[in-house]
Amino acid sequence: MKNSIFRTVIIMAVSAIILFCIMLPAINIHDIHFWLYLLILAGEFILLRTGSIINKKIADSMPRKGKAKVEVVKEAKPKSEFASLGKFVKFVLILFVAGLLYIFLSGIFYSPVLNAKRYAQRIQVTNVDFSEVPPYSFNQTAIIDRDSSEILGNKVMGEMTDLVSQFQVSNEYSQVSYKNGTYRVTPLAYDGFVKYLRNRSEGIPGYIIVNTTTGETKLQRITNKMHYVPSAYFLENLMIKLRFSHPFTIFGNPSFEIDEDGNPYYVCTTYTYSGVNSLRRVEGVILFDPVTGTSTKYAIEDAPTWVDRIYPESLVNRELNDWGKYQKGYFNTLFAQEGVIQTSEGYNYISKDGDIWLYTGMTSVANDSSNVGFALVNLRNHEAQFISTSGADEYSVMASAEGEVLNYGYTATFPVLVNINDQPVYLLSLKDSAGLIKMYAMVDAKDYQQVYTVKAEKDARSAINDLIAQLSGSGYIEGDLTEKTITIEEIREVIISGNTVYYIKAGGTVYKLPLTESNAMAAVFLKEGDTVKIYYSEIDNEKVIQTLE
Repeated sequence: MKNSIFRTVIIMAVSAIILFCIMLPAINIHDIHFWLYLLILAGEFILLRTGSIINKKIADSMPRKGKAKVEVVKEAKPKSEFASLGKFVKFVLILFVAGLLYIFLSGIFYSPVLNAKRYAQRIQVTNVDFSEVPPYSFNQTAIIDRDSSEILGNKVMGEMTDLVSQFQVSNEYSQVSYKNGTYRVTPLAYDGFVKYLRNRSEGIPGYIIVNTTTGETKLQRITNKMHYVPSAYFLENLMIKLRFSHPFTIFGNPSFEIDEDGNPYYVCTTYTYSGVNSLRRVEGVILFDPVTGTSTKYAIEDAPTWVDRIYPESLVNRELNDWGKYQKGYFNTLFAQEGVIQTSEGYNYISKDGDIWLYTGMTSVANDSSNVGFALVNLRNHEAQFISTSGADEYSVMASAEGEVLNYGYTATFPVLVNINDQPVYLLSLKDSAGLIKMYAMVDAKDYQQVYTVKAEKDARSAINDLIAQLSGSGYIEGDLTEKTITIEEIREVIISGNTVYYIKAGGTVYKLPLTESNAMAAVFLKEGDTVKIYYSEIDNEKVIQTLE
């Protein structure tokens, strides 16, 4: 009997360690993984002890060697099979059932049916005007999406002959605000277990950084290499290191970021729940240094300002949907559906005030291909804004842009919302079958049939400025124009992406004049020495002439 108990203890101890390293649950009653961990161990214990008791009964019933079997007839006593498991096993079984019942009842008690108001108030949304969206700035607009960033990153990695055979590029590609620009960053990763063993003493040598406005991509090598990363094994694995450093903290998947000096970090959001795994709320953040393996836990308000993503996109989208669904109670979402709105099936990013804001359209539950407004959420501090304005949803805009270049067969990326003269406009890329950007498009958010395209080229800034000029000159986007009479000192005609553009120098200032239907006749006859009245606007630090007389 003692040998049986000792064997059970050894097996349970080994199982507990192995299972903990696989599941990595927080030792926290709010974590569903912790309860599953306990239930699995309890189930294993019940099976082991039950098997041990059954084996003992079988052994006791067998006749012993060299002794005659003496049959003794005793009065049968009613005894349940459950009781035969033993008192301790019975106690564990009761706890097992109680744990399952607690998880089940917790899910009911904290469900939206009973807590619609709490779900609706998970995020505090403020109604604002569209002017809260910052005016278009080329350096602050992410026009290169994740898929294109991956293509650029893999291309750069393929050119690194000293690294490509030992490392691969991680698929993280986190969106960050860095040095007044917008970028995606992703670390290199060990290319399998064998190459981890071969390179672990040196560590990961750097990360890929992609400028999502210009497409400039480079491998940033670092002096102090990273050792504690997701692609490492054993105690150098990032998740294992984090769990043993913070055993009681519930955290999600870390995201890779860099500080303003280019030093790598993993940003790991921490959570708390109501009951078990219900009403998830962000509690703080852990900053993990993959070079040294050290980590620091911060409250949200104390986190360094360079941190861009404390609130993950998946949680923000769920909170916005709960806010849109449960404002008037749970049963309203099932029957009347009065005022019920939801996020569109996608999101993008806006850089604002040095932070990354998630942008998504909000549409009615009727799915009528139109938005009732836009939602913006700061991924660092959870500030949320709603802009009430009707317009086409993002997928209608994408289809409209694709229809404009149907003969090329290009596919549209999910659009970015930009502010052109205080008017909402969608900016998107059009890509070929290889995933390469071939054109840019702008679509009026209120009238998605108005599509303007320009061929992509190395100078993306000029191409997009030409789009803005087309949109402004069309009359669909009206903004404040500056009136001025100038005398032309010099005029140059330039072809950019197949479009004619004039650069006019007057009084030491250079003006840009895109050739549009409205000004074509006047523009082609301009010559040096002419005096003309122009109406221009400031677009991304360029003076762009909209009309002239």
